[in-house]
Amino acid sequence: MFYSILVLIHVLAAIIGIGVTFAFPVISNMAKNLSQLKHTLGLLKKLELYPKIGGGILIVTGLIMGFITPAYFKEIWFVGSIVLYIIIELLIYVVIGSKMKKVVPVVMSSDGEEIPEEYMAVSKSTAPIHMLATLLAIIIIILMSAKPF
Repeated sequence: MFYSILVLIHVLAAIIGIGVTFAFPVISNMAKNLSQLKHTLGLLKKLELYPKIGGGILIVTGLIMGFITPAYFKEIWFVGSIVLYIIIELLIYVVIGSKMKKVVPVVMSSDGEEIPEEYMAVSKSTAPIHMLATLLAIIIIILMSAKPF
């Protein structure tokens, strides 16, 4: 029973915490002017809470399931999912996060309605990284669902 509840919590954390991140690139590209961009960045800041909490719950519940069933640590689908998740976290929080941390103050202190070039450049350079993170998340979902190896 405990294991079933753990799986349920794990799946809910994935849906609620990670599911929202699939929309981040779409949301961030919707702004057509500076006012909209400022609103969008504020919205994304609030939405970041979901993957932070959900991601933490995912790691904790996943590792607990692994400790309950130690054989999982010998399975490629399990270890591979953990490794891919760590890569996603590094891509999002280290690579994209560091770039955005530098450009958000520029956006927030800008006047007028034209989106700053600095933001456009960062947005363009992080788009492929977002796509890669999304692809890796899809691979994790496939590995967790199908357990092919």
